[in-house]
Amino acid sequence: MSYNLYFSITKEDFKKPIPDSLQGKFSRIVANEQEEESVEVASSWEEAAEWGMFPWVRKCVDWNTQGMDNNLKVAIIKGEFSCIQGEVSALLEMGAGKVFPFNSVLTKSEAQALGRGEMFTVPEEEI
Repeated sequence: MSYNLYFSITKEDFKKPIPDSLQGKFSRIVANEQEEESVEVASSWEEAAEWGMFPWVRKCVDWNTQGMDNNLKVAIIKGEFSCIQGEVSALLEMGAGKVFPFNSVLTKSEAQALGRGEMFTVPEEEI
């Protein structure tokens, strides 16, 4: 059984390898010059996002701020994750020992509330 879920992931973890139990999910078939096909697995969450593997990704306003700890920067990704295949468990493990909103599994309404919060919006005085 799979669910459409949202996951808030820190920039530090966004650049790390995807957990083994999720790697096959974020792969694609590529052809070389001889038109031979092979499977290419995304090396990181970031690469999976660049390949368009997530239908929706939103990065916090400080995502590219220099000098700020990458553990304090968050992106929200949307995807379909399976309970049976251990994909939801893998996401939960990534959040072990962290507090919301860092590496948290979210419902749609929780993701929307986080996306409307100060991490993802520019204060009016800065516009």
